Amino acid sequence: MFRSDRDALADKLDDVQAENERLRRQNEAMRHALLAQRVGGQPVASNTYRGGVAWLGAGERVALARHQLEAFPVWATALLHVVTFGIVSFVRFNAMHAQLPRAERDDPTVGKAIGLHFAPYFNYYWVFWNGLRLCDRVNLQCRLRGMPDGVPRGLVIAACVASVIPYIQLLAGPITWLFVAIAMQRTVNRIVELDARTTSERMAPVDAGAGVFGARFPAVQALPLPDNVAVQAEAEAEAEAAAAVAEQRRRR
Repeated sequence: MFRSDRDALADKLDDVQAENERLRRQNEAMRHALLAQRVGGQPVASNTYRGGVAWLGAGERVALARHQLEAFPVWATALLHVVTFGIVSFVRFNAMHAQLPRAERDDPTVGKAIGLHFAPYFNYYWVFWNGLRLCDRVNLQCRLRGMPDGVPRGLVIAACVASVIPYIQLLAGPITWLFVAIAMQRTVNRIVELDARTTSERMAPVDAGAGVFGARFPAVQALPLPDNVAVQAEAEAEAEAAAAVAEQRRRR
C-alpha cells in the first residue's frame, strides 16, 4: 500500500513540475511579446522613466521588473575603479544595458553605449545622455519595487560635467564617477537582495492539498520524500488512535 501511495505521489509531483515548466515558458513568451509590443508601438519621446510607474499596467510592471542584474561587493567595485582609473567601471556599468529590460525604443545596446563614447564631438553629448539613461533604467527597477531612487541624477550630471572639462577631467572625472559607481552598485545589490528575499518567501512551504492518508504535504519546492510522508502519516494515525482510546477510557 505504501508503494502505491508513493508512486501516486511521485506521479503527481512530475505533473506539477511539468505544469510549472509550461507556465514558466508561457509567462516568458508573454513577457517578451509585451515588451516588444510596448517598445515598438510607442513614440520615442515617452515618459517611462520620467513619469513614474503609477500609469503602467500590471502586465507592464511585471515585464519591466525582470532583469539579469547581479550583486557585486561595493568595496570591490570601488577598488577596481581606483586601480584601473575607472576603466572597469566604464565597461561593467555600460554592460548593464544588456541586463535591463527595454522600456523605450532608444534604450541603447552595450555596443552602442560603449562605442559612441569614442565618436569625436558627439561623445560630449553621449556622456550625458548615456549616463542619465543608465541611471534612469536602474532607478526604474527601484520604483517598480516601491523603493526610492538609488542613483541620484544630480551626482551623475556632476560626473558627466567633470568628464568633459579639459584638464579637470583627468582628476575630477574618475573621482566623481567613483561615487556614481558606488551608488550604482549599492542600488543593484539592494534590488537583487530584495528579489532574492521575495523569491524565497514565495517558495516557502505552503499547504497544497491532501497527501497520503489525509496528511498535508507542502509545495513542490519543499516536498518531502514519499516514504517519509507515508511514515509520518502512519505515525500520526497511530497517535490519533491512541488519543481516541485514552479519551474513551477517561470517559468510562
